[in-house]
Amino acid sequence: MTRGLAWWLAAWACLVGCLPPALAETAIRRSSTGEPQTLDPQRWTYGQDGNLAQDLFQGLTTLDSAARPVPGQAESWTISPDGRTYTFRLRSALQWSDGRPIDSADFVWSLRRLFDPGTAAPAASLLYVIRNAKDVNAGRKPVAQLGVRADGPRTLVIELEHPAPYLLDLLVHRAFPVPRHVLEKWGNEWTRAEHIVSNGAFVLGEWRPGSHVKLLRNPRFHAAGSVALDAVYHVPVEDPKSALLRYRTGELDVAVSIPSEQIETLRRELGGQLRLVQAMGVEYLAFNLRRPALADPRLRRALSMAIDRELLSQRILRAGEPPAYCMVPPGVPDYPRSGCADFGAWPASRRMAEARRLLAELGVGPQRPLQLRFRVNNADLPRRVALAVAAMWQPLGVRVEVVSADLKAHQQALQQGDFDVARGAWIAEDRDALSFLRLLDGRAGALNLTGYRSRAFDALLDESDGLTDPGARVRRLAAAESLAMQEQPLAPLYFYVSRRLVSPRVAGWVDNPRGVHLSRYLSVVATP
Repeated sequence: MTRGLAWWLAAWACLVGCLPPALAETAIRRSSTGEPQTLDPQRWTYGQDGNLAQDLFQGLTTLDSAARPVPGQAESWTISPDGRTYTFRLRSALQWSDGRPIDSADFVWSLRRLFDPGTAAPAASLLYVIRNAKDVNAGRKPVAQLGVRADGPRTLVIELEHPAPYLLDLLVHRAFPVPRHVLEKWGNEWTRAEHIVSNGAFVLGEWRPGSHVKLLRNPRFHAAGSVALDAVYHVPVEDPKSALLRYRTGELDVAVSIPSEQIETLRRELGGQLRLVQAMGVEYLAFNLRRPALADPRLRRALSMAIDRELLSQRILRAGEPPAYCMVPPGVPDYPRSGCADFGAWPASRRMAEARRLLAELGVGPQRPLQLRFRVNNADLPRRVALAVAAMWQPLGVRVEVVSADLKAHQQALQQGDFDVARGAWIAEDRDALSFLRLLDGRAGALNLTGYRSRAFDALLDESDGLTDPGARVRRLAAAESLAMQEQPLAPLYFYVSRRLVSPRVAGWVDNPRGVHLSRYLSVVATP
């Protein structure tokens, strides 16, 4: 190699590899639990999509770094004395990421799209509190009759069916605006990287399936000056062992799942990098009530009784997850803990004896086994829990085929009803019991994985909606929970403890019971 060529190569290497810090990209890489299903903020159901929606879009309200609701696209709001009318004042000079202005008409159009039956928004039922939303979503009324209107370019009025103190929380997650001018031009292709327009702290840079979704800082975000990161990489990693390995090698700055069997080792070795936080979420087994064998509540009660939740918590989970015999986790303010399954207080021996008796009534036992297909996503902990549950059911004459798939395929199978028993999970979108009880609302569409329909249960939810006395309202909700826990359309397993590894180079991470950490509040700091 000549001296001139050697000098040229060295200069080029320095040009591309020795950039001064001011020119380097400031970015973090955070894992997600699986490949995204959608980037449409009105069509998401699962957490990996919700995290992207929170980075790409912003609703009227948003979350602060501790996951408390604060002003978002709206700078302020007023609530009528009867609690049924919210008037939002938008910030001035709001823009989409392509420079088009945002006004109250964008929110009216977006909310109408959310409830339009043609959108098929899976979680629209969470906002049925908006006047006429249920009838619009069912196609019984036109979208123009939805209880939202623009009173000038910066004023949006939302009218409710009944008071809903949790509305500001729900608007954070389920009422994102979408760019009408982009949707009308590109239709269902509007979320492609070359088309998508957003209004949040970040914009889509690229989506490489199986590798990452890269987001770039949005210079037109109303608070762009407070966003420290140039880029965020959302990296799908389903296997906690792989996530841990990539974290240890520096490929990930944040790992959102870790192997249970290594928790004590990580506590000793990594100290404060390990974040174990009690979260407002529940892991459960969904029984498919569309299957004749599972339509009988006696069978579902027997299967649920036979699960040793305490053993799961101590031997498999290992992060302090409380066993669950209720749908609603601890931490919901002023909610009575009276809706739990009656057998939750029984000793294990009594539960097993009663499970055998119920199954015998149905003709199920070791001599006449019942075959079930149990669907889980292809991660280590869900598989281990499924295998443990299958072992607990085996002495009762229940034979289980555990069917695992990657998270995206698993979630699609659940939406198609392709299961007998399936792993389900829910993280609170607001600190209200209704957020969890809606999972069994017979009118909740895709959120209700089980297909459970109970007029009595739905009636109790409706009664709670019409009550202004907070105490009377939560008593109705607890009665609904108690009814469902007697019939066991789903079997709660445990309440969540979020498991995170957070690198010392990440600043701005605030532990919170929701487990939501918007990238706009994070930054990178120099480490020794």
